[in-house]
Amino acid sequence: MIKIDLILLPFTILEETLKEFKEYGKEDLEAFAIWVGIEENNTFIIKKVWIPTQYNTILSYYVSDIDVHTINVDLNKKNYSAIAQLHTHPGDAFHSCVDNSYSILTLPGSLSIVVPDFGNIPIRGGLNDMVVYRLLDNEWKLQSKSKVNKIFKITN
Repeated sequence: MIKIDLILLPFTILEETLKEFKEYGKEDLEAFAIWVGIEENNTFIIKKVWIPTQYNTILSYYVSDIDVHTINVDLNKKNYSAIAQLHTHPGDAFHSCVDNSYSILTLPGSLSIVVPDFGNIPIRGGLNDMVVYRLLDNEWKLQSKSKVNKIFKITN
């Protein structure tokens, strides 16, 4: 299990993620991203947002097996780990049965973040307008806003 007590999220990474999501949203397409970085002790420092090759519709996204393999190879080459997968929904944010069954990240403790309205949300709200799930006991479990605000620290 990933034992992370604190995740440092640079504001610029959050900004870039939402910008990418809004671009897909202009075409009424869901989008997918991964936050990657390094772990130091029990703190994870997000260094980049990766937008992998993906195939998108208004209700879903798909990352092929070969592209998932490429993500893993690139993580290894750069000595990065993935802490969170993110994707958009056209309306409300929730983890669907498809999200539960076909997650890219499968390591216990990983996070899955769903962003509503194709990412057209206020950036100053941080993660408050998103829903965050954590993979615990082989199940994606919704995290309370207080837990999310405790584990994530947005940095400059």
